[in-house]
Amino acid sequence: MKKVVKLLIISLLTVLAALSLFACAGANGKTTEKGIIAKKLTGDNFYTVIGYGAEDGVETLDIVSAVKAKYGDVVVGRIRTGAFDGNSTLTEIIVSDRADDVDLTIDAGAFKNMRALTKITLPFVGANAYSDAYFNETAPAMGDELKATDKARLFGYIFGEEESDYSAQITQSYGEKSDMTATFYIPATLREVTVNAESEINIPMYAFCGISGITKVNLQGNIKAIGIAAYKNTVGLKTINIPASVKVIYDSAFEGAVSLKTFGDNGFKFDENSALIAIKENAFKGTSFTDFDLSGTKVTEIGDYAFYGASLTTFTFSDEIATIGAYAFANNARLSVSKPACEIAATAFLGTLSE
Repeated sequence: MKKVVKLLIISLLTVLAALSLFACAGANGKTTEKGIIAKKLTGDNFYTVIGYGAEDGVETLDIVSAVKAKYGDVVVGRIRTGAFDGNSTLTEIIVSDRADDVDLTIDAGAFKNMRALTKITLPFVGANAYSDAYFNETAPAMGDELKATDKARLFGYIFGEEESDYSAQITQSYGEKSDMTATFYIPATLREVTVNAESEINIPMYAFCGISGITKVNLQGNIKAIGIAAYKNTVGLKTINIPASVKVIYDSAFEGAVSLKTFGDNGFKFDENSALIAIKENAFKGTSFTDFDLSGTKVTEIGDYAFYGASLTTFTFSDEIATIGAYAFANNARLSVSKPACEIAATAFLGTLSE
């Protein structure tokens, strides 16, 4: 009899435990706990963000601050896949990387299926801060003709490749071969992105390539370069600043960004004391600027086709300009400019009023 009672008690406790877990998880398998949820997983010396429960009236979330407020002065080292899956209350997310001894990682799909997100602030683009503006030096050598990054360095990576009815389907390239693509599902509501570099980074090659919904990008902190095709064909982009720390704008960085029309505030602008020295080939090809001003920079080099067909009427060079490449300003039919005393390719101003 005692044995039967003991078995009944064990069974009852098991059922109660299961019911408790079900109540915490909710009927849909997601947590009903409110606010940020993080854990220190076995073997880690940092906390991993594993979930978030919607809080009444909360639309903006600073993830690291929220973890510290709830768990104490801990280190956040990872945001796990699906941590914010399906959230419909947050309109703004802020991610910072404040730990000197732990490198923050954002897993693929950490912010998947978010339904109201309009703004996001990140300390880097992609999974982590390890990126290179020109090519991925850690990847297997493939030769210059096959320069490539990997999809973990693309902006869409943190939103994942799982189809969502609330997201815009975006196929991003991450290399020059036709099969170097990944299809991500980025919140259809997302309009503004801030990259606030807390350590020295570059904007990786192809980082935002082909993303159409974003209209404004804020770049802050210690960013050294804008990578190859980083904002190529971002047809909705209207406003972006280039931090003073940026030294090179690489090939095709803004090619085809047709909504870039205004130079200065509320458009494309260089921050004060710009260290920019080079604008590489095709960098602004096919943009829609009418005027452009490099007088606040240290640019010595403007590459081939850099401003080809960019609708320019006026252009101001830097005092340090030394070389202007082939077709750099060609096909700007209304461009009238005094040519600087420097090395200029014969075709640099072909088809302009300055030809």
